Order: sequence, then structure tokens, then C-alpha cells
Amino acid sequence: MRHLQGDYLRESLAVVLLAVVSAGCFRVPPEETSLSQLSPSSVPIPTFTPNEPTKPAPTPDPVVECEETVGITQTGMYRGIAVAADVPYNIYLPPCYGVSDQNYPTLYLLHGYPYDQRHWKELGAIGVADDGISSGRWPPFIMVMPLQPEPLFRGSDGGPGSYEMELVEGLIPHIESSYRSDPSARALAGISRGGVWALEAAFRNPSVFISVAALSPALAVNSARPPYDPFSIVAESDQFPRNILLLAGDTDWAAVETERLSTVLGEAGVEHVFKISVGDHSNATWAAVLADVFGFFASGAPS
Repeated sequence: MRHLQGDYLRESLAVVLLAVVSAGCFRVPPEETSLSQLSPSSVPIPTFTPNEPTKPAPTPDPVVECEETVGITQTGMYRGIAVAADVPYNIYLPPCYGVSDQNYPTLYLLHGYPYDQRHWKELGAIGVADDGISSGRWPPFIMVMPLQPEPLFRGSDGGPGSYEMELVEGLIPHIESSYRSDPSARALAGISRGGVWALEAAFRNPSVFISVAALSPALAVNSARPPYDPFSIVAESDQFPRNILLLAGDTDWAAVETERLSTVLGEAGVEHVFKISVGDHSNATWAAVLADVFGFFASGAPS
């Protein structure tokens, strides 16, 4: 009896399994995988990403608006390096200098003989700078107008103990530690005897000055030793400021040697600009070209 019941049950189960398989409700996998064969990475894990709170946008720094159209001129003093004395200077700070935190291109302006640190101001440099900056033609810049003290001014020609040393090691470090002067944008200009100094100092220190201008440089009466003579420096050097401007009047006694220097620079493959203006070796001639000089520097200043 028990044997018959077992046979009946086995037959009934077989019929049920056959019906399920035939209906397609169950598929036998080609290979069976035990739980021990499953790696943790093969088991899908549901993830949940919470909504992160939105961070407020940073508040921009307030824009400082300035409507100043004129700069300010101050007087200063620093202790000399090549001369044992306090050396005075005038400095022009452009409009809005007091409400800005930027560093400015800086133009060092050397006077002629027999003038002093007031020479460029008396020529009208302040008004010309104000007009060009406030009109947007030029970016704002600083102007430094130092006294070139004697005996360095006429009694030295370059190198240690000269005005070159005073300028590079004395004046410039003082200005850059006292004002927001950009050391990557220094320019140098000089008139007559100061023009010779501008050429000598810039040609010998091309990593210090990116631009130089000489207005009626007194090369015809310059008696510098060869290492400090602008003509000799051109012959011996292969590094120069990237912007060089030479200017002289058409009836200026300095024009002949200024033009000769232009020729020497051209033969050496040194790019530069040479201009002859109307006038002689006088303040009227130099005052008339101030806008050209400042515009030249502005075009070569880093943006």
C-alpha cells in the first residue's frame, strides 16, 4: 500500500513539473551559482543620495567707484646709496590711487642740466598725465622725478659710485618699498644730460627697465669711459630694453649724435623709434613732446 502511494506521489510531482516547464514560468540556469561563489561587488546594493542643501553664492567684493580725474603730487626723501646725503624727489600718484589696491607701472624721469627734481613738473608733465589717464587713453601710472645729486650727476659716468648705482640700488628700492609700484613695468626717461643717464642705465640694466626714452640726449658732450658709453654698450651687448625711443628737435644741437645712435642701433638690429620734432635744445621742445613720450610708454606697458 505504501509502495503504491509513493509511486502515485512521484508520478503526480512529475506531471506538475512538466506543466510548469511547458508553461515557460521557470528556467533552469545553465550553471548554478552558490552563495559562496558570489563576490560582494556582484551583489547590487541600493543607493540613496540625499538632497544636499544649496550653498549660497559668494558675495562679490564691493566695486569701488572713483570719479577722480587728477592725481596727486607728493615730495619725498630717501637716504642716498652712492652719495652720503638725503636725496629729494617728487612723485605723481595717478587718479584713484588712494582707493585702489593695484600696483602701477612706474616711469622714472631724469631732469637735465642745470635743473632739478622740479624740471618735469615745470614742463607740464602732471597735467599731461592727468589728461591722458582720465580720458582713458592711457592706463594709470606713477611718475618719479628725482634729484640727480652732484657730484654724481656730472662727475660720474656709470658703474659703482655713479648715478647709475644711485638710481638702481638707492631710489628704485625705496620707491618700491614705499608705493604700489609694479617691478615688472619700470620705464626710464631723461632730458639732455639726464637723457644720457637714461640710455646708460637702461642699456646696462635691461632686466630692470622695460622701456627707455632719451629727449635730446647730450651725447655730443658725453665723455664716458667705453663700458658706460651708450655707443660702446650697443656694440658689446645683445640685450636691451624692449622699447627704445630717441627724440630731438630739428634745430637741436643734440640731434646729430642722437641720429647717429639711431643708426648704430639699427645696424645692430636693435628695434627702436627715432623721432625729430620741431624745436631746439630747450624746454619748449621737450614740453611739446610729453604726450608722445607718455603714450610711447603706455603702449609698451604690460596690460
